Amino acid sequence: MRMQAQARPMPFTEEQMKQVFDTNIIDFAVQNGFQVEKGDRHTVHAKNSGGLYFFNHGRGFYCFTTEKKGNIVDFVMEYFGRRTKTEAIEMILNCEAYGQTAHIVPPAEKAPRGEMVLPPKAPNFNQVIAYLVQTRGIDKDIIYALINQNKIYQSKEEKADKKTGELKTYQNCCFVGYDESGKARYCAMRSMYSNSSFKQDRENSDKTYGFTMEGKSRRVYEFEAALDAISHANLCKLHGVDWMKDHRVAEGCLSDKALHRYLERHPEVTEIVFCYDNDMDSTLPDGTSHNHGQVKAEQASREFAELGYKTFIQTPTEKDFNLDLRVFKGMIAPTIRQATEPDEEQGEDMDDGLEP
Repeated sequence: MRMQAQARPMPFTEEQMKQVFDTNIIDFAVQNGFQVEKGDRHTVHAKNSGGLYFFNHGRGFYCFTTEKKGNIVDFVMEYFGRRTKTEAIEMILNCEAYGQTAHIVPPAEKAPRGEMVLPPKAPNFNQVIAYLVQTRGIDKDIIYALINQNKIYQSKEEKADKKTGELKTYQNCCFVGYDESGKARYCAMRSMYSNSSFKQDRENSDKTYGFTMEGKSRRVYEFEAALDAISHANLCKLHGVDWMKDHRVAEGCLSDKALHRYLERHPEVTEIVFCYDNDMDSTLPDGTSHNHGQVKAEQASREFAELGYKTFIQTPTEKDFNLDLRVFKGMIAPTIRQATEPDEEQGEDMDDGLEP
């Protein structure tokens, strides 16, 4: 039921409030010490901030690390320590609150989530296989298994360029999450090109249905990204462990929403291993060192332990498990080559024993 909007006193004029919400949040952030870099076509990323992104239209922000989002007032309260909206607005306007002016604040209504529609599939998946196997160093048998489960595929769609109107073709690597009925509810898209940093969830994706790799044991591993979950499975295989034995869940961010839903569907799971990124070089906005991934891992480990689960933390040596995989494969590559190259001395002995 819609509640009637109530008038409440506000210490700012209508003109001042308009000025606040006309302020570009990116410009404001830069003017107050933040550095920004390219994100994707919809956002810019705040450097050394973990998962803080500003939308290109300059009207809001979202942080994957804390799952906080909002407008410029929310941003100032979250990142500049302002305790109230009045204090935040004073900072934005650079002036003190003035008078008592009636200001109508309509109740916010959250729009219902629309249906998530997967991007069209490409005629073949050659490019995505090359990207995952050659660029990301993942075992092709694992990739083929996930492709056969419809959890990985190559998309291809044509869209008009917003500036020129020219029709362009876009192809991405897609990681898909499904609900209990087998319906696709989540899709993380990632560019396969080295010169592109594009990664984005498909519109109306539901992160509570993350990318998953179902297992048979009582243990689940949780990751930030699908690539890390798959890479971890590959590392297990390289160490002689059955990569299909344990469960794996990828959140698509620093969260545990998908894990909660997965545990509801798999009551047999009693152990959780948190495998978040090792953000060794990350900092808070004030410059303080802050390992976002490992702080989250410790927090989540405590929370799920209180729920009765056995919890563990597995930290990648590098920033994430895909980097760990590539470094490890680089270390063992010379050994593999040496083992597969013919031994000249041994070859001669063998030849001597052959019948002419």
